[in-house]
Amino acid sequence: MSTPSQTPSKSQIVKNSSTNFSLYYNTLNYFKTIMKNHPSIAKVTQGDIYNFDSTEFPQYPIGNVLISNANFGVKTTDYQIQLIVADKSKIMREDVVPPNERTNRQIVPFDGTDDVVDIHANTLAILNDLTAYTQLGNYGMEVNSDIACTPFADRFNNGLVGWSAEFTLTVHNDKNRCLFF
Repeated sequence: MSTPSQTPSKSQIVKNSSTNFSLYYNTLNYFKTIMKNHPSIAKVTQGDIYNFDSTEFPQYPIGNVLISNANFGVKTTDYQIQLIVADKSKIMREDVVPPNERTNRQIVPFDGTDDVVDIHANTLAILNDLTAYTQLGNYGMEVNSDIACTPFADRFNNGLVGWSAEFTLTVHNDKNRCLFF
């Protein structure tokens, strides 16, 4: 009797302690993998925030990872990590749409002309998921600082709203001298 085939996930979950996270690629791929596997993130990018959401019609919410700095300690590497999760803001006012046209009117819990508060609530919850998984679910790294989260609404000139999380990630680096002559 055959076993049912398993559906492959978007990406393999990174959760083993044998991965060398002192390698830049491994740390970057870790964050890209957990973002791709989050059910609420539609697109994942990496790199400088000035190029964030540079494609014409990306999917939303969008996540971005940036490793902005690295410091070598005696037996560790400390990375400065910035995660951004954002969504496109939508206008919710009826007076903007002509009265005879159909709208995708939504009932939002807060008064206003757009869904900025809802996007802030959703993107902060996504960042909480990503950082909690990193803090509690991975044995090859450690978050050794508070995670500073900052909301934004006018940071990019493209209608994106969301949160940015910044923290220091410490990984083991044994600096094996036997590899060098």
